[in-house]
Amino acid sequence: MVTAMAALLALVAVVSALAAWRQGELAREASARERITRFAGEYQRIAEAEPLVAVRRGRLRGVAGLEAALRRQRWALQLDLLLEQAAVQLKVPEFVALQALAGLACGVVVALLGGVPVLGVVAFGLGAWLPLLWLKRRRATRRRRLDAGLAELISMLSTSVKAGFGLMQAFDQAAAQLDRPLATEVQRLLHDMAVGSTAEEALVALNQRVGSYDLDVVVTAILIQRQVGGNLSEILEGVGQTIRERERLRGHVRALTAQQRLSALVLMALPLVAALGMFALNADYMRPLITTTAGRIMLAGGAVGQVLGMITLRRMLVIDV
Repeated sequence: MVTAMAALLALVAVVSALAAWRQGELAREASARERITRFAGEYQRIAEAEPLVAVRRGRLRGVAGLEAALRRQRWALQLDLLLEQAAVQLKVPEFVALQALAGLACGVVVALLGGVPVLGVVAFGLGAWLPLLWLKRRRATRRRRLDAGLAELISMLSTSVKAGFGLMQAFDQAAAQLDRPLATEVQRLLHDMAVGSTAEEALVALNQRVGSYDLDVVVTAILIQRQVGGNLSEILEGVGQTIRERERLRGHVRALTAQQRLSALVLMALPLVAALGMFALNADYMRPLITTTAGRIMLAGGAVGQVLGMITLRRMLVIDV
């Protein structure tokens, strides 16, 4: 009887201990969840307010009275962010003027050579689109260079933090050893903090300026660690390993799609090369394409189809990793 009572009491004690332990775990999880939710709201607030930093820096200015109008235009803020990510030292009004000039030049040349005003209007649209296409390609090239140096940056940060330095001291040391353009962005991060921005605001601004998914993962991990806590060195090591694997996989995908990308270039260049060759061999046979209305319409249709085909091929060869 005594043994049974002792066993029952021991069972009750074990169950009570397990219940108390579980209640403590649930309380810690609830606390962590509350801090993460609070951090997410703060992150969203900073991210939504940050594009206005471009207005305060004067990038949307350039014409008297234009700043207030551009401040209300979402497309102007998006274009300013695109200029920032591509590292192009132009203001939004200047880039819009460049688009207008490029479109006007293409439209006038095509209208004068072709003799059909409609073709001039189409050429104006294509000419205005070309600077934007160049800007996006420049941004993509710069983003690839930034992504290529992220693994090294994370390794430096992890090593410095493990050695006892603070996060901003680690960024300062990394900025002196990294290559451009990543070193420039880290220096701008430190400058933002030196002139009064908080670490969270400076990191979110860095994330928006670069526009890289990999850097977004790094910044999010750092900000969550600052709000919730944890071993920052171990967190950075884990994020760095993930980024290195993603970079390796991207290289593998580029190698596998190299033949397809070359085929796409050949298909895009073939009509133009064939047309130039036929003009050189038999100009009288090809001259109706540029001297008659029907020929010009066919040329315009072919150009539109070529552009659509180029866009379709590029979309097919883009593989997200």
